[in-house]
Amino acid sequence: MEIDELERRLSELSTSEIAYKDGMAFDWSIMTEHVEIDGCPVRKIGQPGFAYAQPGMPRGLTIRKNSRFNAVPEHVHDYVELSYVYRGRCPQTVAGERLELGRNEVLLLDALCPHAVAALGEDDIMLSMTVSRSFLRRSLESSLSRESAVSRFLFNALNSETDHRGHVRFHCGESRRIRRYMQEMLCELYDPSPNGPEIVLRLFQLFLAELMDCYERELVRGAADGAAGPTALVTGMLGYIDREFAACSLEGMAAEFGLSPNYATALLKRHVGKTFRQLVQERRLVRAAELLCGGATAGAAAHAVGYENMSFFYRKFHDKYGCTPAAYRR
Repeated sequence: MEIDELERRLSELSTSEIAYKDGMAFDWSIMTEHVEIDGCPVRKIGQPGFAYAQPGMPRGLTIRKNSRFNAVPEHVHDYVELSYVYRGRCPQTVAGERLELGRNEVLLLDALCPHAVAALGEDDIMLSMTVSRSFLRRSLESSLSRESAVSRFLFNALNSETDHRGHVRFHCGESRRIRRYMQEMLCELYDPSPNGPEIVLRLFQLFLAELMDCYERELVRGAADGAAGPTALVTGMLGYIDREFAACSLEGMAAEFGLSPNYATALLKRHVGKTFRQLVQERRLVRAAELLCGGATAGAAAHAVGYENMSFFYRKFHDKYGCTPAAYRR
């Protein structure tokens, strides 16, 4: 399927959308199941078995276009939902907060996060991805670098936020990758190829990786603007270490974020469980191992990542990898 055909398919009014446009209203009273959220009954919509099974999609993931001209009252689900605005805008009320998603933005909603969706206009296209929590966790783990302190921290922070706050908004309107990955997944949905589920699985993992990059960039911008909370500051410092590990100091990093060295150390220790020195050593050793695999000598690898004392480098490398640099290189 070509993108022009996808655009036509998404714009086409369904039978129910034509009815809604003509004034018919969906009878939400047939959804009789409710759950109690903060002492108030909230309607529950959808069933896990239906949500996680769709032809051509990997088990645990479905994608459906939201009906236009039909408001959806406050409700919760049994599953995690990712709302994606393909075109136009989508006003929502999420956990009592009014927000409006713009083109190419994504909203992650935990299963028990109450939300309502206003009626969409004809030029507003929103897609809902329903995801099992286990599928989301596995996909996140596959999407992120196992060696990146930033990735590990963001993974834990995102899981914490979705478990407790209930929703995360990704301001990714300028990301070309988010749109491309979504378009390719939709093409597989409407015109499946023989290996469609595997292709969609890989695209979804790339989609998540780009979401996390957008999330990190937004947090780092908040840190740079001086309006950052602890999560943004720690993310910014971890990114700084990832970039500057070969020649950085605690004092230099703290000054970059307008912090005292003692406060920077306390933030890292509290939120990551490691000191600045430990994080720098980890990053240097990971990069040295990569260089050794690429054919570099131990001396060249040590020098490239900031070690001047070879004995210290050999000792730290052996502590992490259980062998000498020469043995690792072989």
